[in-house]
This record gives sequence, C-alpha cells and structure tokens, in this order.
Amino acid sequence: MFEVRIQTYWDDADPAGRVYFPHFFRFVEYAETEMFRASGTERMKLYETHGIWMPRVESFAKFIRPILAEEAISIRLRTRFQGEKTVRMDFEILSVTDGSLLAQGYVTAVCIDRRSGKSRPLPPAMREVFARAEEATNQE
Repeated sequence: MFEVRIQTYWDDADPAGRVYFPHFFRFVEYAETEMFRASGTERMKLYETHGIWMPRVESFAKFIRPILAEEAISIRLRTRFQGEKTVRMDFEILSVTDGSLLAQGYVTAVCIDRRSGKSRPLPPAMREVFARAEEATNQE
C-alpha cells in the first residue's frame, strides 16, 4: 500500500464548502504521481521513454462522507496487476483529522503504445513501481 497526505483548498469546493465529487479522482491521480516520485522516478518521463500512455478504462467510487474545503486527506493506494497490460489501483480516501473513511473505489489503467494506440505489456520499470505497492499490500 502507498499512502500520501493531500491538502484540499477552497477552489476544490462548491459554494457550500464541500469538495466537488470529480475531484476525488483527481486526488487519486495525485497519489499515483506521488507513488512514482517516492520510487525515485517521474511517471511522465517513463511514459516518454517507453512511448506509452496509461489511459483509465474503468473507475468506480463510493462516496461515504463529503470532504470539506481545506480539509487534509490521506489517499491509500493498493495496486494489483490484471495480466501483463493492466493495473488496478484500489483507493481509500480518509480524513487526516479523525481517520474516517470518506470514499473508496478503484481505477483501472491499461498500457498502450503511443503510436499505434494498441495495448501492450507494461514496461519493466513501470511494473516495478506498481509491484512495490502491490507487495506492500500483500504484506499487510
């Protein structure tokens, strides 16, 4: 499992001071980026080096409690491979203040070749980053 703390801001929220629900997925993307940085690499550099993209092909979220504007949250990512080309990232979004579960769900991404747009196996460097999070998940 990979975990990162994220601060929300007023501009994430609607006029009632609640974070707009699509932003939950943006926070999950931030956590994925930080997972790559924590491993010592940049996700976009790997995309460029290997000539790939990782489009999201499926996502799901269960919203349990709203995130309030300017609330600190923690994102937990658990990864698992689905074959050679696909990775699923299960997530939990928690309040830093009291640890309560705010949302949970998953995002599934598939590796594609930039030129052809066809799916292809994840490059070893990408698999390694996701595998570290998967191994940490299996050790819990």
